[in-house]
Amino acid sequence: MNKYEDILKGDTVKFDRLYHKYHPVVYKFQKKYYLKDFDREDWLQEGRIIFHRSLEKYEEAHDVSIGKFFKSNFENHIRSLVRKQCALKRTIDTQSVSLDQKMEKQGESFFDYIRVEETDVLEQMIIREKLEQLPVMLSPFERTTFQEYMNGKELEEIAKDTDSREITVRSAYDRAKRKLKAIIYD
Repeated sequence: MNKYEDILKGDTVKFDRLYHKYHPVVYKFQKKYYLKDFDREDWLQEGRIIFHRSLEKYEEAHDVSIGKFFKSNFENHIRSLVRKQCALKRTIDTQSVSLDQKMEKQGESFFDYIRVEETDVLEQMIIREKLEQLPVMLSPFERTTFQEYMNGKELEEIAKDTDSREITVRSAYDRAKRKLKAIIYD
């Protein structure tokens, strides 16, 4: 028989009183782990759920206190939530279109995906600040090649206009893309 049987049968006052003793465990893990979009109340609610599950599964025969049992269960639960969020992020990353594909298909309209009404203003400011670094990071030839390409010219045409070999223009374009990626994803 579980010594917390009366709490498990619905004595919410006793449950709240006992759970309140273990709030510091929840706060400790809130400081230790980051969960996107989780506020204080979300953490406390997750704590309540796991505390209740811990009471259900608790066995005195294992010679561990309910506090340590809850702490272990709660940390495992939080780690699982962190793993889920990371897995979701990886899934989104694999389904996204690469920067190279976007630039090659859309040319000048590449940056049209940044819409004021859809993006966070701070995020947009950060992206613009990062993109201001690009001309400084590119060599004059890379800058010319990249600008012309973004203006809709093909690499062969840029090679003719600059009296360069096509492979040289392709290399300059590839270096410019790598530098752009480094700036954006830094």
